[in-house]
Amino acid sequence: MSVGLSSLYEEIKKHGVELACGENGLKNKIRWIQIVESIESAGFLQGNEFAFTTGLGIKNERDLLDLVAKANEKGASAIIVYIGKYIKNISSDLIDYCNTHNFPLFVAPWGVDMSNTMKDITINIIESEKKYTEVSNAIKDAIFLPEKTDLYLPVFRKLGYKTEWKYTISLIEIEAKDVKTYNVEDYTSYIISYIDEELSHIRSQYICVNMVNSIVILFYNKRYDEIKDIIKNIYIKIGKKFENFNFYIGVDKENRKIENMYKSYEESKKIARINKLLRNNNVKIRPNELGVYKLLLSIEDKEIIKSFYENTIGDLIVYDELNNTDYVDLLINYYENNCRINETANALYIHRNTVKYKIKKIEEILDVNFSDIGDKNKIYISLMIKQII
Repeated sequence: MSVGLSSLYEEIKKHGVELACGENGLKNKIRWIQIVESIESAGFLQGNEFAFTTGLGIKNERDLLDLVAKANEKGASAIIVYIGKYIKNISSDLIDYCNTHNFPLFVAPWGVDMSNTMKDITINIIESEKKYTEVSNAIKDAIFLPEKTDLYLPVFRKLGYKTEWKYTISLIEIEAKDVKTYNVEDYTSYIISYIDEELSHIRSQYICVNMVNSIVILFYNKRYDEIKDIIKNIYIKIGKKFENFNFYIGVDKENRKIENMYKSYEESKKIARINKLLRNNNVKIRPNELGVYKLLLSIEDKEIIKSFYENTIGDLIVYDELNNTDYVDLLINYYENNCRINETANALYIHRNTVKYKIKKIEEILDVNFSDIGDKNKIYISLMIKQII
């Protein structure tokens, strides 16, 4: 777990620490502290550290710039430079570098006791870790043991999460593209840290929880349209940042009480599952279709829906296989374009008469009439089933 740099800054100001440059990096998260007195020692940084340097190994301004650049390259979140004995001042080149790279550089006078600053940062990190563990466990209890309110309600109250607030869960399921090379569990904490950085501007309105092969983002007092936009943005960014993984999103539309948080989780999980099932298809889910998919997924006896599917469009699938035709694909496109001949023709770059001919042929093969609402809906549901079996 880590703590926000901006909140830490408020804590360490009392030790004479001041921000010199790199203000736009105050959204960074701090995982731990480390002393770096040379470029070589900066090479051991692992990411999200608050680095400290007295300048003991610094000979000139260029050395300090190289050390800071190395710390930034290794993923440190910020650095404190002690001014007075070994380092006399911060050069304009270093200030320009930190501002350009959004890397916060703090300065403190030589006489300030470094150990007190380190102690306060460490206490904040440990307290943050403790609070995160408590609230994470409370969220899991609320999701998986909702009837045991005595397990989680007192914890939420103690940590400042009010029972009258409204809560909404968004779920991100994670899948490695190559399971032999990448283990989801090894990367989940890094993904959460990245999400925390991206959502630092609303840090007081959400919390991420590490679940098995998934991440729960619990929002409080946020509207659905706000959450939807936030999650859409996060989905795009984590997809680019962690390109070796697939992500499937589910967002509950309802704001719920803590006692009903489990319903929010179940709803978002269903939606994420639907998105996962449809990952290799071009089918666009309209909002009114989501309920039908949920209904189909809730049927425990999958043989029932499989039988319905085979009895409805099974003959067309067999016909395509035997005759090397593409009637099923055309049928999918036909429904995606609201059963309109011209739109389907344009989407497939073929003549409208070709579409008309093929639709007529499909009617003959399946013994249906697309002018009949019953036949039309039956085929529509079968095409939806095709995506989930």
